[in-house]
Amino acid sequence: MTRTTVALFLPSVHGGGAERAMLNFGEQLLKRGYAVTLIVANMEGALQKVIPAEMKVVNLRSDRMIRALPRLVRWLRATPPDAIFSTITHANLIAACAARFTGLSSRMVVRQSNAPLSERKVTLGRVLSHRLIPYVYRWTRGIIAVSDGVRAELTAMDSGLAGRIQVLPTPVLTEELAAQGEAIPHHPWFIDRRVPVIVSAGRLVEHKGMLDLIRAFALIRSHREARLIIIGEGNFRHTLENEVRRLGLQDDVSLPGFQHNPFSYMNHARVFVLASHYEGLPNVLIQAMSFGTPIVATDCKSGPAEILEGGAWGRLVPVMDVPALARAIEESLLLPKQRKAQARAWERFGAGEATSRYLWMAGLPARQTEEIRKE
Repeated sequence: MTRTTVALFLPSVHGGGAERAMLNFGEQLLKRGYAVTLIVANMEGALQKVIPAEMKVVNLRSDRMIRALPRLVRWLRATPPDAIFSTITHANLIAACAARFTGLSSRMVVRQSNAPLSERKVTLGRVLSHRLIPYVYRWTRGIIAVSDGVRAELTAMDSGLAGRIQVLPTPVLTEELAAQGEAIPHHPWFIDRRVPVIVSAGRLVEHKGMLDLIRAFALIRSHREARLIIIGEGNFRHTLENEVRRLGLQDDVSLPGFQHNPFSYMNHARVFVLASHYEGLPNVLIQAMSFGTPIVATDCKSGPAEILEGGAWGRLVPVMDVPALARAIEESLLLPKQRKAQARAWERFGAGEATSRYLWMAGLPARQTEEIRKE
């Protein structure tokens, strides 16, 4: 008896939340006896190091996403899987088209990881992708929305998609993540705990609000000791570094780049901050909440209010309100670990439950039979 096969399609394995969530999903599938193939348009990115050894990897070697389409079509024709999952809009469009061209649309599930109407359309490619969503997403078995806000924006684009959309929990929290969080971060500021460390994490791009966070930190630092670490990499780095120098914060703000274990920083931070202007469902907020770290987040569309359940598990502040952000962070520095929030995060976002729901979306059983898994 052959094992059920699941294909996961990604643009790359850069260190974003969507890519990490899909790899978590794949790892859970392997544990349940599924055969998993990770297909990437181009094999690049820091998460290459965390791809499970048992996962088959197919590199389409496409420097542009559109060039991946014919190569993905050829692979699907030669090796049709029992289910296909993709995430990130432009990858979803390519995967859905490839499934359509190969007669596999009934096996295709796309995961919408961001709010499509809120996302800035800064390139022609993004404008075109946005316009294609209502048409191409109809060629799928189903659409996973990571939050109610994402579902609302998809249905606003095309009410005909409503029947295909399910809001499902993201497979974020794993036992491995919890274990990694126990490690002491490789940063000198965690040796001397007398000065509180504030942590944020995400791509260094404009809409993540890191510029607002640095300015809020300057207000805090003007009258008390504190330090700020922003984990991540992106094209906004130079802007952030220039702002740090302009404000004279070089000794108290650190941008250490991408970290393979950001969870240790989240766990050992005094406060975790998300300052985004918009989101889909920010996994970093869930991860920080899973350690009981006090949280401050902007009440942006969409995600933070849903994760924090209206502010029950952390502080919500208006988007781009720097003084309000500073006040909330400073007040949160006085809080202990939030154990009830920690338990709630694991209850809602444990990878096991999310994986079962994703499999249900594809019409697959929660796990392989004992006979198949013993082969």
